[in-house]
Amino acid sequence: MRLLALVIVVAALAGCATAPSPATLPWRDEAFAGGTEPTVGKEDLFRLDAALVRQLGAPEVRALRPKQRVEKLLELVYGPDRRRFEYAAGHSTPANETWRLKRGDCISLTVLTFAAARALGLDAVMQEVQVPAVYDRRGSLDYVNHHVNVLVQVGTDRPVLSLARYDDVIIDFEPEFASTARGQPLADEGVLARYYNNIGVEALARRDYANAYTHLRAAARVQPNYAPTYTNLAALYIERGLAAEAEQWLKHSVAASERPEHPMRALHQLLLDQGREQEAAAVAQRLRAWQQNDPYYWVSEGIRHLRDNQPREAVRALERAQQLTSGFTEVHRYLALAYWRLGESTRAQEQLQVLATINSNDPMGAKLRRKFDTGSSR
Repeated sequence: MRLLALVIVVAALAGCATAPSPATLPWRDEAFAGGTEPTVGKEDLFRLDAALVRQLGAPEVRALRPKQRVEKLLELVYGPDRRRFEYAAGHSTPANETWRLKRGDCISLTVLTFAAARALGLDAVMQEVQVPAVYDRRGSLDYVNHHVNVLVQVGTDRPVLSLARYDDVIIDFEPEFASTARGQPLADEGVLARYYNNIGVEALARRDYANAYTHLRAAARVQPNYAPTYTNLAALYIERGLAAEAEQWLKHSVAASERPEHPMRALHQLLLDQGREQEAAAVAQRLRAWQQNDPYYWVSEGIRHLRDNQPREAVRALERAQQLTSGFTEVHRYLALAYWRLGESTRAQEQLQVLATINSNDPMGAKLRRKFDTGSSR
């Protein structure tokens, strides 16, 4: 499921160079006075509706084996047809509010599922999974969604030599980006930081700068090493004309990022806007060097070219990603589509065969097969 860390990149941002120490980070409480402190704490975020807790705690449900409990969880929460909830982007909500509204964005649905899984006694963890960056332009802001899902480890009935063996069950709400790979496990604090980050981003989009600041600061307090928060703080500072402080946030975000593309892009633009071409060129060189060996960058480029109806350019980018990777389902999904749009149906089918060997149940693979069978070019 995509989302969780809405990483905002405004028209003038990106990062590099030496990061400031935490003691010198440019907090400016006086410039953003008037915001309210977050009212949702960790327990509030995961608290379930009492009626749902009773359903999950029914003796007949608790008596089920782990894999059966996973199925029962999805039935109780999302309905037998999995269509009880409406996807609603733009606002993140705690578990009980998501349940009451019967709608939510990706993080809301993930938090609800995770909380319900734990209530059922399942060995569940929310995880952040690397996916290609997909940009969503809304007004003057570019949103870049990260991807999260819920992984449940289900023990086998017959442990071998007293060592428990586990099967992974991944609950994911975004078929296009669903991944069977293990991601980075998130502790409760990590999830709360991402929730605060999203609320801060929502406030920033409304130009409610005081509340954007209080929630982004709360996110940094809960999980200081969560880099997207600092990129978003830079976007906020840019909006308030605090360019020097924004530059510090971007440098800090780059230093804290495993994949620093977004803050590096932002710093590059910020330097250009200030007429600092030589420094901007150095950042651009570092960014290009990083991108050349990042398969996710090339997949993102392939997706962008597909959206722009440029299949030949998409093939070039995705073939580069294929050279850098092994076992990446998304590479083969989009390369199959790019070949198909070029009229190279044999090569498209070959990519679907590779995809099937990686994951025979891949939902996007089945969708593409239907598309190809009907002769659709889109």
